[in-house]
Amino acid sequence: MNLGNARTLNNDVPADNIVNELDLTGNRYNIAVAVFFVPYVFFEAPSNFAMKYFSPSVWIGRIMISWGIITICTAAVFNFEGLLAIRFFLGIAEAGFFPGVVMYLCYWYKPSERATRLAIFAGSVAVAGAFSGLLASGISFLNGKANLAGWQWLFILTGIPAVLFGIVVWIWMPNYPSDAKFLTEEERVFAVARMGPFAPNKEDKTFDLKIAKQTLLDPMFWLYATSYFFMVNSLNSFSYFSPTIIANLGFSGYTAQLLTVPPNVFGLIIIISNAMHSDYSKERSGHALAGLTLVGTGYLLLALLTNWIGRYVAVFMIACTNAAVMPFLAHRTATVSGSTATALATGVTIAISNCGGISAPFLFPKADGPQYAMGNVSHPDEYTNFPHEHLLTRMTVDCIRNAVCHLLDDYISWLQAGCQFRVSRLRTWCRRTVSASD
Repeated sequence: MNLGNARTLNNDVPADNIVNELDLTGNRYNIAVAVFFVPYVFFEAPSNFAMKYFSPSVWIGRIMISWGIITICTAAVFNFEGLLAIRFFLGIAEAGFFPGVVMYLCYWYKPSERATRLAIFAGSVAVAGAFSGLLASGISFLNGKANLAGWQWLFILTGIPAVLFGIVVWIWMPNYPSDAKFLTEEERVFAVARMGPFAPNKEDKTFDLKIAKQTLLDPMFWLYATSYFFMVNSLNSFSYFSPTIIANLGFSGYTAQLLTVPPNVFGLIIIISNAMHSDYSKERSGHALAGLTLVGTGYLLLALLTNWIGRYVAVFMIACTNAAVMPFLAHRTATVSGSTATALATGVTIAISNCGGISAPFLFPKADGPQYAMGNVSHPDEYTNFPHEHLLTRMTVDCIRNAVCHLLDDYISWLQAGCQFRVSRLRTWCRRTVSASD
């Protein structure tokens, strides 16, 4: 998120802007965003098994500390090549954080309770987006202090809290319900029992090869992964380019940073509200599709409108991407049992989905600004014939494809349940017929 803010920070003072200092011309910024996701995707799935081996507190704490240290070191970068190197190692450091937290919550909460808890966690992304906008606005006034540019202060001041809170997590975060020190023995027994026999727990093997094969060979595994890929493609685009989109509405300096705050606050409210209602009603698919419809509408508005107010409203809608993601993840984690299957269902699925982080940055090439027209044609001269129609159409297609995949998933589940019900009724009828004839 802070790289997106850094791109527009002090853009009213070009000499001190990161784009000029690191020569991020052309698609270089997009490449810097994408290179982070290469190691991030590669180490995502193994990270969940490492968390089970070392314990959640140690592993998640380690991720936070290493991420914070590398973020601070980003302030020392002085050229494009150095930025690529630091982004690569940042991807290694941060890999596994999101699936690790999702899996960690599966140890503590039943499937019917997870959407709200996941939304509170994911809501932190919206809070971070809002806070980073406020923080970046204040940091812009530090430009030139201690011979550091504003973007260097941004990386330093956002990295320090991650290190400090990482230490707190390492030392004090409880690992499992069965060994939580803040619970009594009776409460620990109840906390484990309430999860049921299929929930992941401390006693599970770190890795079960048989279960891993069954999970990976299940066609539904890949259907979920495909669906989630399209969701995250949208999410990553917004995370890294919302400050740029807002800046291109005609704002600069701290004003552009401050205008990133309201959409993220709105997104936080929608994300948590949708997830809470999903848990309350015990329904997932409709809530995920409702979120996708909202986000898809936002991208369409961004594609078609030229008025800055209408485009800013579209940014509010796009900020709600996690409103679709959280019910979806709650549904996904409810379809698996045990630590190995849960680790794969979260780790591998999220790893595959984050391949979207490699492709998403190139949906916003600098040459397409301020409208960022992105169509299906590859010849640049052809864009002049289609000034608005193709803006972000790939993102809209992502949402539509994901909706189709999700509906197909529900239809298959309904069909399987219906077949089982009909077979059961047929068997009952046969038994009654045989009994009557006797």
